[in-house]
Amino acid sequence: MNLNMPKFNNSKALIVEDNPINRKMLKHTLKNIGIVSDIAENGQIGFNMAKKIKYDIIFMDIQMPVMNGIETTKAIIEYENRNSIPHTPIVAVTANALRGDRDRYLKEGIDEYIPKPINLDDFFSILRKILAHKLIQNPKKVLIYRDTKVEARILEEIVKQLDFNAKVIESLDELLKNIEIEKFDILLTDRVKSDDIHNRIVENIKNRKIPSVLFIDKDTEISTRDREVYSLIKDKFTNYQDIKSSLTTLINQ
Repeated sequence: MNLNMPKFNNSKALIVEDNPINRKMLKHTLKNIGIVSDIAENGQIGFNMAKKIKYDIIFMDIQMPVMNGIETTKAIIEYENRNSIPHTPIVAVTANALRGDRDRYLKEGIDEYIPKPINLDDFFSILRKILAHKLIQNPKKVLIYRDTKVEARILEEIVKQLDFNAKVIESLDELLKNIEIEKFDILLTDRVKSDDIHNRIVENIKNRKIPSVLFIDKDTEISTRDREVYSLIKDKFTNYQDIKSSLTTLINQ
């Protein structure tokens, strides 16, 4: 996961898309940056949902059954104007992009346009512009290394709930590379088995003054140096509500 992804607070999107794979991918991407989304399988359903719920942004496929994206956009805008409702920005998301499509869609009332397959840098740039008022400025970047994928993913979800960016590391080589090269704000890591690698991690934490949490087994001997360098040392299988509380305190220091 890209630690430079934007994060948004209290934002809700409507995805109007007839392709289930595209819906799933877009919904997952939005979830990772803090945006909750609803799904509409065609333009008619999307129009009905937009009338009932005030969204922060609408992602509109162009080629759809029942009502296509242009028809749906015009219906939404007409409804907003007729009822004096503030406009919800609409972003066209469409495959088979052609030269001139963007200008044509903008003339039809669509606010922005991005072709499929989606380029994430362009996608995030559009979101930063449209949802600037919901953008969390400089979200903390949290690096996570756990022995098991399940533990790592649970911890990742906790970090996301706190509106911070999380990057899960799956190998020791990748862990060392990130610790020694990448910029991040907080490290959450298990005690690795290799003393040499552990010492390199500790040295980087100390030199870069990185807030950090070390997860250990109950029978692990804790060195004086570890106690001095790590911000927190926790039982590897501790209660996750306790972890969330500890992270909140650590992150806000």
